[in-house]
Amino acid sequence: MRTAIIANGEICDYIATKKKLEGVAHIVACDGGLRHTEAMGIWPDVIIGDLDSAPSNYLSACKQRNIPIHTYPTEKDDTDLALAMAYALAKPASSIIILGALGGRIDHLVANFHVLVMAKTIHAEIWDENTSVLLIHDRLCLPKENYQTLSLIPLSTEVTGITTRGLVYPLNDETLRLGVVRGVSNCFNEDEANIVIKSGVLLAIRQK
Repeated sequence: MRTAIIANGEICDYIATKKKLEGVAHIVACDGGLRHTEAMGIWPDVIIGDLDSAPSNYLSACKQRNIPIHTYPTEKDDTDLALAMAYALAKPASSIIILGALGGRIDHLVANFHVLVMAKTIHAEIWDENTSVLLIHDRLCLPKENYQTLSLIPLSTEVTGITTRGLVYPLNDETLRLGVVRGVSNCFNEDEANIVIKSGVLLAIRQK
């Protein structure tokens, strides 16, 4: 089941975002992410969070529609997005797209990248109209589409055996470590890039 999680970060292009939701079977709204579903004129299938930033009128309308609400205390160990990811994985989801998770507070932005790790081998992506963020655990094929750059950044202490094809600056069985920014702002020279790693977790960011 393809699942979308809508968080409380920035969404600037609701038309493009709503189009990205085509084919999604289940929509999870994270607390203030309800403002985005309201703006797009759609209803979530479930609401998750401490509800400290959810628009009250729209939340009441959701309650009237008997949309399930999973409420958590404000003082908790996980972010609303982490709780939503855990919920989606338990459904289970076959793939997950996270919207409204970029921009805004820098601490939440960094934490959101780590939430991707929860998905493990399930395809999970943070997306907005200009950016696509995924994790690579073993191998991944990324189409160029309309993206201009591809950055590969280690999310584990080191990522070994990185081999790339389809990029201007290739890697051949090489290692990237935390504190090394060599993988930033590479460019496609083919219609798709193929990345293979032997160990670690690699963050792949396509940017328009």
